[in-house]
Amino acid sequence: MTRTRIEAAMSVPNPVRIFCGADRDEQVPFRVLEYSIRRHTRLTVEARLVDNSLAPTVADPRHWPYTRFSFGRFAIPALCGHAGRAIYMDSDMLVFRDIAELWELPFDEARILIEIGGLSKREKGKQAAVMLLDCARLDWDVDRIVRGLGTDYDYNTLMSLAPLLGPGDLAERIPTGWNDLDDYDRQRTRLLHYTTIRTQPWVRPGHPHGALWTEEVRRMLAEGALAPEQIARDVAAGYLRPSLLPELGLSEGPRGDDAAALAAYDAERDFQPHAELLTRFAERKRAIARVECDEAIARRPWLAPWYRLRFRVRHGAADRVH
Repeated sequence: MTRTRIEAAMSVPNPVRIFCGADRDEQVPFRVLEYSIRRHTRLTVEARLVDNSLAPTVADPRHWPYTRFSFGRFAIPALCGHAGRAIYMDSDMLVFRDIAELWELPFDEARILIEIGGLSKREKGKQAAVMLLDCARLDWDVDRIVRGLGTDYDYNTLMSLAPLLGPGDLAERIPTGWNDLDDYDRQRTRLLHYTTIRTQPWVRPGHPHGALWTEEVRRMLAEGALAPEQIARDVAAGYLRPSLLPELGLSEGPRGDDAAALAAYDAERDFQPHAELLTRFAERKRAIARVECDEAIARRPWLAPWYRLRFRVRHGAADRVH
């Protein structure tokens, strides 16, 4: 398809294709994000999840993904048949403006658009959390990309997108406010990104802007867009905080405006925010240390007792450290 035909195709009403990365514990946040997008636009929206099942597994723990969806974004152009455009977003977000403002931006010479100022975000990789992709001009092959880890680039470099882009491929053109990190300004914020995992409003009460998320959930419950049973199931599974139920009026418990009482309610039930994710973080760190210990022993076998002792002190029993 020629560039002219691609642009002509985009001039007719097409669905806004949105791909969201999410861990298992973010199924409800994904649905809340999707609802907030639809609520603020008249455009037809098609939203779906992407995860690492779309990519090959990685053997070397030094290149293991931090989340179960880290590599899913690289499959998006292929999922779109390398045609048209698509939006990538993380699922820990909430939208307050018409997605058309982002969707209809011109690419010009660029292939990926990110928020103005995105490259200077305080956390590395956040520029890739909200992207408009020109799928027709991105020849990404997720298998090839992931297999390049350890030889062509490391994990953090890949997640910055730098190895996949040439000069001019990435442009900061999405208006400011489409990726506000844990900050909300009524005039500026178009998308609020609850990026600090330990304080996200579905796992911890008292976030300065958490009421925006819970109010969106209330709307969904009132309209039947979200069933109380799904919230209860994810609370039981440990994905959502137990205090969310009384805060939403779905069970007896503390008042919704008493963050301290809600936090105590969660503590009494031994709730651990993102328990699975943090366990994976710890396993990743330990596995990396194990590989590095083995490599150090291979280089200096006479120091093996010292390396094993250091690993045991820092990471517990030295199982499988040879």
